[in-house]
Order: sequence, then structure tokens, then C-alpha cells
Amino acid sequence: MKRIAIIGLGVIGASLGMALKNARPDFEVLGSDIDPPTVKKAMEMAAINRPLLDEDLCGCAIVFIATPLRIIPEVLIRIRGQISPGTIVSDVGSVKSWVMHQYEKYLPPDITFIGGHPLAGSDRSGITGADKYLLQNAVYVLTPSAAADAEKVEILYKLLAHIGATPMVLSSDEHDRMVSKVSHLPHIAAASLMNMLEHNLEDLHLAGGGLRDTTRIAASNPELWEDILLLNGTAVADGIRDFISQLENYLNVISNNDDTSLNQYLTSAQRTRKNMPLVRSSLQHCADIVAIIPDKPGIIGFLGTLLGDADININDIQIMGVRDENEGSIRMGVPQSQAYAALELLKNNGIKAWLRS
Repeated sequence: MKRIAIIGLGVIGASLGMALKNARPDFEVLGSDIDPPTVKKAMEMAAINRPLLDEDLCGCAIVFIATPLRIIPEVLIRIRGQISPGTIVSDVGSVKSWVMHQYEKYLPPDITFIGGHPLAGSDRSGITGADKYLLQNAVYVLTPSAAADAEKVEILYKLLAHIGATPMVLSSDEHDRMVSKVSHLPHIAAASLMNMLEHNLEDLHLAGGGLRDTTRIAASNPELWEDILLLNGTAVADGIRDFISQLENYLNVISNNDDTSLNQYLTSAQRTRKNMPLVRSSLQHCADIVAIIPDKPGIIGFLGTLLGDADININDIQIMGVRDENEGSIRMGVPQSQAYAALELLKNNGIKAWLRS
């Protein structure tokens, strides 16, 4: 039986453990955390088979480090004398150049170290935010060292693909530049909006879905993001300057009442957003149905059974809101070829529904 170790059982570490145990029940997944109750919880949640002991490390084929970034050097120092030659060591950190330098500094040359970053997460922290499906369809970047054994890289690549992630190999510098724009900068933008509203809390009474969606990630762990932003500081600072330049463009056209340029900026943004690659390929040919449903127990199950009995798959689902009149709205993604059949079925069962463009 192949043995895998996960050091750090927070959202990503525990989610990875769940995914591994689900996809490869023939593997033994061991885990450790600085908080003993978290290890116990991980076993209850089927994220690990049992606790990871120091003496177990020599028999592990792969060791995942899922701790906060700044703890990684400490972990490497602790495990380097216990892991066997040929072991694959990887991590899940959001910054890769700095991490790869730590690997080179602390691990012996007979260890294959491969940086890793699953682009998935939660605004919740700790093991209770873990989800067996968190890594499904998520891009999972690998940054192998120049000396990494190609066969070992392939082993890790195939394992991650097997659990449902979408592996991608990049250099650490490429990774850090790219995520500074699409992950790190959005966090700063969300945090900045909330900082701006901190002293105008009465304005939040008017907050709708736009602000809530835009700033969701601002609720994430501040200590975690402090490490990410500082350890990728150069790329993040470049991104901030680019973002300031964009904001200044909007400031100038609005101040000058330049409706033509403003429309161009907004149209360009709309086009780029609509052309953003889908995380899930199954949604590419998906139609959105919005339905008004009664707020009562079992209604979601009823919808699933109703469509399922007609062999109509729900690819995606979102509860959009609950109203005071004991009803709410729900969005369901179904295959485009089945959209009108689904609409007809819902309406025949007394449910108001329509296609969303």
C-alpha cells in the first residue's frame, strides 16, 4: 500500500486528504497538525487514515506540506533527516519562488521537491472549511526544480489529475507573476473596498450581491494573506501599480464626463469577463434556469428527483436568495440541449422558471 503524508490539516490539507482517500482508497493517508484536536477531527471527516508519526515519514512516497508559508522552512528542517531518498516532497503554498529556494536550501539532493499550488480555497479557515470536492476541476500548478526527476513529476501530475484537479507545470517565476494578477491583487482590491467602508458602516445597509461577491475573499485569514503578499511582494507591487493606473483611467474619464471612453473601458471589461475560461469544462455548454421555489424542507431534493427522473443532469446549482414570502430563487445549470425540456417539466409541476441569458 502506498503511503502519503500531509503535514498541516487546514482547509487545503484536509481537502487534499479527503480527495486522495476518495479517489485512491488503496492509499494510506497519514496526517499531522500542531493542533491535536484537528488531527482527531481529520480522522472523523475521513481526511486521513491515522495520525502521522515521525517514524512514518521514511515509508511515505509523497509528503505534502500544507502549513502556512513561513512555517515551511521549519518543517523541512524537521523532516529532512527522516524522509527516504527518492521521496517526493511538495507543498500547497500560494508563492512558489520563495518556497523553491527553501527546498534547495534545506533538502538533500536525493529528494525530489516539486512546488505545488492548488488554485482553490475558501473564505473559511481551519479544517471545518475542508471539502472533498474543493480541488475538483481546480487548476493545480506544479513548479518542479530544474533537477527534479521527470518520472517523479509525472507521478505527482497523474495523481493530482486522478483526484479531479487540473495540473499545470510552470516555472516558479511564471507562477508568481501570474497569480499576483489573478489571485493576490483581487484580494487586495477586496480588502481595500472593505477598508474604505470600515468608517462608513451605515453604507453597508445598502450592500447587495455585487459588493458581497466582490469582497468575499476579504473574509479570509489575515495571517495567511500577510505571508502571501509579502513573500510575493515584487510581483504584487507591480500589480498594484497597474491597478492604480486602471483606476486613474476611470477617474479621469468620469471627472471629464467622457462617456465615449468610459463606455470603451466598460465594454472591454465586459468582453474580457465573458471570455474568461470556465473552471469547469462541463459548464461550457450549460444553460442557466432561474426558478422561484417555496422555502420548505425537501424542495432541493424534489427538484433533483424531478429532473433526474427525466434524465436531466444539474451541472451547477446556486441558491440566490430567500424572500419574506416563504419563497426564494434558485439557479440551476443544465445542458443546453435539455434546457427547454427542463423548463417545461418545472412549469408543469407548478414552478415558475425561465432561462437566464
